[in-house]
Amino acid sequence: MARDFFHYEVKEALIKDGWTITNDPLVLLSKTEGGIQTDLGAEKIITAQKGLTKIAVEVKSFIHPSIIHEFLEASGQYTGYLTAMRIKKSDRLLYLAIPGYVYEKLMLYEFIREMISEQKIKLILYNPTNAEVELWIE
Repeated sequence: MARDFFHYEVKEALIKDGWTITNDPLVLLSKTEGGIQTDLGAEKIITAQKGLTKIAVEVKSFIHPSIIHEFLEASGQYTGYLTAMRIKKSDRLLYLAIPGYVYEKLMLYEFIREMISEQKIKLILYNPTNAEVELWIE
């Protein structure tokens, strides 16, 4: 499987943020079911009362010239992964990890803001230079 350019930076950022990487990659559907997987699976104990939070993370690096085109592809993958997770009754929350500076550029476009809102895309903004999570957006 080909990894996104900043795969290891996001993995390190999640670890720094207190997450335990449980799957790298996380298989959502077996090869006979369509062979779908996200880049990372992680979990974190929040509190004894809240139990265990599990996430699946799709990493996107946005290293190609058109961030709009890359976002459209990523949002399609996100939707497909959500469907696969629903079919498998996954207890994980799905996040799309994108560089913070890319998010700032994407927010200049109303239709991107609308897509994120309508599709309820959960985001992890990361800094690839220092491998840290900048912001979680629900």
